[in-house]
Amino acid sequence: MSTIEIANLEHASRAALAWVPEGYDGRTHYGAVIAAMSAAVGILAVAATLLLAIL
Repeated sequence: MSTIEIANLEHASRAALAWVPEGYDGRTHYGAVIAAMSAAVGILAVAATLLLAIL
């Protein structure tokens, strides 16, 4: 496999997994992390509520 083919596979898999910003500045963006965590906790809370409602 050539390097061009490997690069094409990497770009295709990167687009399928998640959005990657154009540049990486080396900093952790805590606002984005907290937003993602709060969304995940909200989804888990709704799922737990629905499961408890069934019981």
